Amino acid sequence: MKPGGPIGLRAGLRLVNVAAFLFSSTGALFLLLPVYLYQMGSSPAQIGLVAGLMRISSLIARPVAGRLLDRFGRRPVISVGTVVSILAILSLFLFPQFGGLFLFMRILQGFGTSLVDSGLGAVVADLSPPAARAQVFAMYTVWLTLPGGIMPAVGEAIARHVGFLPLFGAAALGMAGFFLVFRRLPETMQPRQEGSSSGWGLSGMAPPALLGVVLVGLVFGVSSVFVPVAPIAAKAGRVGLFFFAYFIGLIGVRLGGGLGLTWLSRPAVLPPAYGLMTLGLAILPFGDSAWLLFLVGLCCGAGHGSIVPVMYALLLSGVARERRGWVVSLQAAAFDTGVVFGTMGLGLVAEWTGYRGVFAVAAVAVAAGAIAAHFWGRRQRSR
Repeated sequence: MKPGGPIGLRAGLRLVNVAAFLFSSTGALFLLLPVYLYQMGSSPAQIGLVAGLMRISSLIARPVAGRLLDRFGRRPVISVGTVVSILAILSLFLFPQFGGLFLFMRILQGFGTSLVDSGLGAVVADLSPPAARAQVFAMYTVWLTLPGGIMPAVGEAIARHVGFLPLFGAAALGMAGFFLVFRRLPETMQPRQEGSSSGWGLSGMAPPALLGVVLVGLVFGVSSVFVPVAPIAAKAGRVGLFFFAYFIGLIGVRLGGGLGLTWLSRPAVLPPAYGLMTLGLAILPFGDSAWLLFLVGLCCGAGHGSIVPVMYALLLSGVARERRGWVVSLQAAAFDTGVVFGTMGLGLVAEWTGYRGVFAVAAVAVAAGAIAAHFWGRRQRSR
């Protein structure tokens, strides 16, 4: 934020965190969209298609959002993304059934969400003092992920008592609340400096790191789309329990790293983190208890929360300042790519194997990908 602006630095960061919480709350409520589609009679492939299309549109929007943010500023792009997202959510009242218009509006929703998400990340980067940037981003991601552990249970209660349309209305109100908070922030984009670097500047560790991020996206995709409609989550309250455990694991390890457990931020944590995600997916089909569901969510969430910060550091290592935004967008695109594989790709697998079989396939894919990323990374480090 520019010195002498109408809002101080600390107040600006507090507003960003509140806005991030409201924005993420809307996304967390939409974690119940697979349950809605399942109850509407959609097949596993159709459920995966919906989730995949939202991620594909988000993936495509990432580079577009970066260019728009740098050219027109943060406020206009985030404002457009918010309006598009609200209209796409409200379209569910007009097109509640799976079909062409339903899918088109999910594409628009993914696009709008990506504009807002990328814009908020840029605002945080603008506001963060260089010496405290890691700390600021850590707290920002905590507020961004916290609704994932709370709102699915709230949404499940709303859907069970009054139906899914009021749930979607609550999601639209959440986006409206985000917009009201966000509008209190001034424009944070600084003028572009002359003579900035044009090289990509990525190290040889980038490919294995990006593969790791893809695997995390795959785990999140299969967990967020197919666990809620699996037999183990059919009983009341279990969908919310799973997401609560997932985000408790995710937020817990990030807070631990930020509060002094430095080993959580080192590459040595990657093998056990991959192992936790593989274990969670592998044991999911072998029981029907709430405790098993909670354990699976905790394992997958802890692995997710451990891997992403380490990959973030690896990707930014040695990158020119002028390319940091591009690298962050590249990591987000890798995550979205994994989610597409975990939703659309495994949705087709679920047509053949059922919901139980899809988790075993995902566990094998994560284990194989983790081994490949590990040895690929070792080879790059030895050069």
